Amino acid sequence: MAGPMLGITARAALLATCVVAIGCGAPVVAIEYRAGYDFSRSERSAIQRIADRAARDVRPLLPGLPTDLRITVQAGDRVIPETGENGSIGLPAAVYWTVDPTHEGGVLAVVTAQLRATLFHEWYHLVREGKFSPQTLAERAVNEGLATAFERDFGGAPTPWGAYPPEVRAWTTELLAVDPPVPSRQWMSAHPDGRRWVGYKVGTYIADRAVRESGLSLAQLAGEPTEKILSLARVQ
Repeated sequence: MAGPMLGITARAALLATCVVAIGCGAPVVAIEYRAGYDFSRSERSAIQRIADRAARDVRPLLPGLPTDLRITVQAGDRVIPETGENGSIGLPAAVYWTVDPTHEGGVLAVVTAQLRATLFHEWYHLVREGKFSPQTLAERAVNEGLATAFERDFGGAPTPWGAYPPEVRAWTTELLAVDPPVPSRQWMSAHPDGRRWVGYKVGTYIADRAVRESGLSLAQLAGEPTEKILSLARVQ
């Protein structure tokens, strides 16, 4: 019996080695950390794990996504208060992610709750803004709305900036009538009248209408110019 038992043990050991090797494969996403905060081993591991899984999951949904994705992670307090983090892009394939270590639960809590969804949002921007870089308020609202709808539908986290109110149609008419050089920040962030995220909410409303009226997916709409999306949404 010693021979067969040894063979089984050897095969089990080989299988275990293979499983470990698969689990410790090359990262899918290249991640770098900026100086100023010493991210712990567990924080770095969680960021890498969630980013890699998000990249695998998003590719079937966004075929136009660049091949070599990069994320630059830094600590800071210029974040969305509700989430403790914020993202931006650098074409053609970079995402810049800021996390506030003092946010409730610390870095690990923010990573677990928000990183995947934010990456879905920013990766959508990489696909769309490689073709259509926003120059006007309407273009920016539509770009952010499409990315927010994609994040909401596939990212797995709440998107309060995209939760539009019953009066959103009036907001849409109001925003589309704005002439330059009115600062876009007051429409995209904090309006003087107290409203927040008007452009995001209007853009998400337009994205939802464009999907519903056209039957196209959000990934397909990423390749359409703003004027076409406004026409599909029937808001003009």
